[in-house]
Amino acid sequence: MKALIQDAVDRGARLATGGRRIGNTGWFFEPTVHVDVPTEARIMNEDPFGPVAIPNRFDTLDAAITEANRLPFGLAAYGCTRSEAVARRLPVEAKAGMMTISHPGLALPEVPFGGIKEPGYGTEGGSQTLDACFDSRFVSRKA
Repeated sequence: MKALIQDAVDRGARLATGGRRIGNTGWFFEPTVHVDVPTEARIMNEDPFGPVAIPNRFDTLDAAITEANRLPFGLAAYGCTRSEAVARRLPVEAKAGMMTISHPGLALPEVPFGGIKEPGYGTEGGSQTLDACFDSRFVSRKA
């Protein structure tokens, strides 16, 4: 995390909050917000897997969806909008295993948790947790 954050700052990003390790032992990092992060920064091209948010603004919805789908990661996506048309397009066109639109609704125990692309296959949580315990079969027979 430290190297990714420093690389972004070196490339012109502004650290709005956080960005430091907490304590002297363990793997604890402050919740971090970066703004104005250029696409070339490592944190925009690698999966940081840490408490970092990079809010970006886009001129068009197509540009936002293109950026959302640019990398081989697809665990979670967050969209903020007041437009019903945008809210309908995002879950169809942005490729992520989980998506929440205009609210923080991903961290609930009763909903499935899982990604697509490189973050993995399948889900855990919700009723989908049981899918791995069963063998689905289809049988067709002429009477």
